[in-house]
Amino acid sequence: MVTLKDISKATGVSVTQVSRALGGHDDVKEATRAKVREAAARLGYRTNAIAKGLKTGQTGFVAMVIPSDIDASGREIMFDMVVGISQAISRHGLKFLLHVVDSDAQVTGAFDLLFHGGGIDGFILTELQEPDPRVAYLQDRNMPFVVHGQYPGRPHPFVDLDNFRVGEVLAGWLLDAGHRRILFLNGQDHRIYSSTRTAGARHAFAVRGIDPSTLDVAHGPMTQDRGRAVALDRLRRPDRPTGIIAGNTMLARGVWDAAAACGLRIPEDLSVTAHDDVLAQYPASGFDPVPSVTRSALHAAWAALADTMSQTIAGGDPEPDSGLLAPEAVPGLSVAPPPAGSSRG
Repeated sequence: MVTLKDISKATGVSVTQVSRALGGHDDVKEATRAKVREAAARLGYRTNAIAKGLKTGQTGFVAMVIPSDIDASGREIMFDMVVGISQAISRHGLKFLLHVVDSDAQVTGAFDLLFHGGGIDGFILTELQEPDPRVAYLQDRNMPFVVHGQYPGRPHPFVDLDNFRVGEVLAGWLLDAGHRRILFLNGQDHRIYSSTRTAGARHAFAVRGIDPSTLDVAHGPMTQDRGRAVALDRLRRPDRPTGIIAGNTMLARGVWDAAAACGLRIPEDLSVTAHDDVLAQYPASGFDPVPSVTRSALHAAWAALADTMSQTIAGGDPEPDSGLLAPEAVPGLSVAPPPAGSSRG
């Protein structure tokens, strides 16, 4: 293992100056700093994380604590999410730890264990819900954290998709095509992003002078199986919807399955809009026809989350609204006017 003494011997710089050069101290001449860093790289020197932690009080470890009983849609994208967050975190020279507990009730206890005894510098929270005790718990104990989402009434570092805009755009496309009987296949009703999307969709109704209460919102896991089951139930009714909003492309795939089972063509008999997280397993380009979508890649959110986490650990104060990501509106071929005889949907 290469030590500071090895670098000192190779450069003729004292061990103390080698340490200060690698530590970024301002009192080291730039030429000396460059020589030390070149030798460190050539010899394969690696910083001792434990020693650095003792000196700075930080280890560079970031953790995400999740319960083992996450819902089906969460399990479907968990691998992609963990890989994406870990990659983004590592680009900042930080290290990522996934810590799994048995249930939601054990999450806050794990925060204490990891922060005070496990050398964790900060936490990443996902799947924000209301109420969500995690945000208040971490804030009240001054533990650094960043949230994928926003918690009402509690300013905190976050990265979030503009979910209000997602609901507004997806509903607006169907309303402007003449649809009035619209089903919104949304996420779990206790998830904040889900209620925010509903609010956006209902706003699209209201600004067009249409009663927002006529929007049929179905909450639950955002999976292909659920999309198919709920769509089949509604499409077999006499007053079936002529337009469906799918909260993600997993749900949308289920809608395509249900439409085929009912002998309905998209968009001639049924119009569909969806949100596209750019999931590798469910690409919007793989649908026939290609759907009209709001698009925001999850990997872009993970990159922004890592940026904010790095700033937060370093003692920075991210701008209150700097983490809000705008979705891209991408019209496709899945929206048409309601079929004749459907009373404009």
